[in-house]
Amino acid sequence: MACNKFQSDAPLYRAARRFIRKGAQSFHVPLHGRGPGAPWLRRAGFASSMKWDLTELDSLDDLHLPRGAIKKAQELAADLFKAGKTFFLVNGVTGGLLALLMAFAGPGKKVLLTRLSHKAALHGLILSGALPVYLPVEREPSTGFPLNVSPLSVEKGLRENPETVLVLITSPSYWGVAADLPAIRKIADKYGVILAVDEAHGAHFPFYGDKLPHSAAAGADIWLQSAHKSLGSLTPGAFLHLGKRISSHDLRFWLQALQTSSPPYPVMVSLDLTRRQMALMGNRLFTRLWNWGLHFRRELDREGFLFLRTEKVEKAGFALDPCRITLLFPRGEGRLFSKLLAEKGYRVELEAGSYLLAIGGPSQLAYRGRSFLKALSEVRFSLCRSRGSTPLQPPSAEFPPAFFNYSGEDEGNIFPFALTPREALGARRAFVPLKEAVGEICAEMVVLSPPGIPAVIPGEILSEETVHFLMQKKAGGLFFQGARDPALNRITVVRKT
Repeated sequence: MACNKFQSDAPLYRAARRFIRKGAQSFHVPLHGRGPGAPWLRRAGFASSMKWDLTELDSLDDLHLPRGAIKKAQELAADLFKAGKTFFLVNGVTGGLLALLMAFAGPGKKVLLTRLSHKAALHGLILSGALPVYLPVEREPSTGFPLNVSPLSVEKGLRENPETVLVLITSPSYWGVAADLPAIRKIADKYGVILAVDEAHGAHFPFYGDKLPHSAAAGADIWLQSAHKSLGSLTPGAFLHLGKRISSHDLRFWLQALQTSSPPYPVMVSLDLTRRQMALMGNRLFTRLWNWGLHFRRELDREGFLFLRTEKVEKAGFALDPCRITLLFPRGEGRLFSKLLAEKGYRVELEAGSYLLAIGGPSQLAYRGRSFLKALSEVRFSLCRSRGSTPLQPPSAEFPPAFFNYSGEDEGNIFPFALTPREALGARRAFVPLKEAVGEICAEMVVLSPPGIPAVIPGEILSEETVHFLMQKKAGGLFFQGARDPALNRITVVRKT
């Protein structure tokens, strides 16, 4: 990924380091005064962190009115990621999703998205009053595992919903499956709508070269990248990028409204340093990581593990990040497998009954994952010896039925919305037993976390299939974010008049 000669600079880091070295006495916030004012934090190991915990003094610039070091740092990020403008996000991609939906959607305006979208997208729809139209997620034929949205589904959604103002694609998905963004870009142009991409799990894609579709190369209008998830910055640092034909005026207002007025300098400095590192070493680092992922997959294949395979994903019309390893357990042993791995000192990103997700990052390059592969084999051997005759369980059973269905207005719509999410949350509500909720209108968000994806959305009619799915997850010991009762013995619905 080519970059200009100034990418070796880190202007915000330089400004912060210069300020710290001057050692000026602190008569301003934060009150710990870079350490001396909070000895209890120093004793707990936060001495270095507090040195970098600065505030908006002249030489340090202001995130909400950037004119100096932050302005230069954001311009360098825009140059690296081929954007018209780039904004540092200190509330993660979450804050960026909220801001873009407030800026570019509005009451009564339709937004096309999928059930792969993070709960923050739904929060943005609720705040903005926009109307969601959910597009179906395609499945990998042999396993039923969810992939992403197809260009055909996007075109169908736009054709049947001419009031649409924005298409929001989550690519790659949490499991590393990338949509055909170039094809979707052409369709968005055909219908004259904004294309926004939640690329939280794909900030590293440009550094793979042209191996995987990514937002900048496809010409997205807006794209969001989680630098802490995909590149290695401090949590929750992220980037929001704008294409060259999108106005930033309304977006700036909403970023100020929805992000803290006291932005954390350690996070912003880490974004500046991470951008510099990617400019100087990103291609080399992620080429090595790509090769590690391919090697690890070959080893898994040789050992006989079942996993989401690149060739099957590509055959279905999508692409796959080789460093997102989704191991499949058709007998529902995923959680037990993960627990046994943890006992051996290995923690994975996500476990479910029929799969677990492991993410390969730069730290894996040091040992090529050999010890992890050995641990996987040992756990599998111990499970095989104790396995009973458990029934086969397809991976698709881990996902709400509505994942795979269209919510637009056509005859095949079997997961309809009776109200918008905003209307449902504002309605009179009742709290009823889950098993009695079939046919009711949901009035709360029920979220599977991780990965933070809503299983049920306010305004959705609770079908028999959906209630059955929730009962199964509840029986498996899952708890649910967003629900009034996290154990989901009861669920909030719209009260009947």
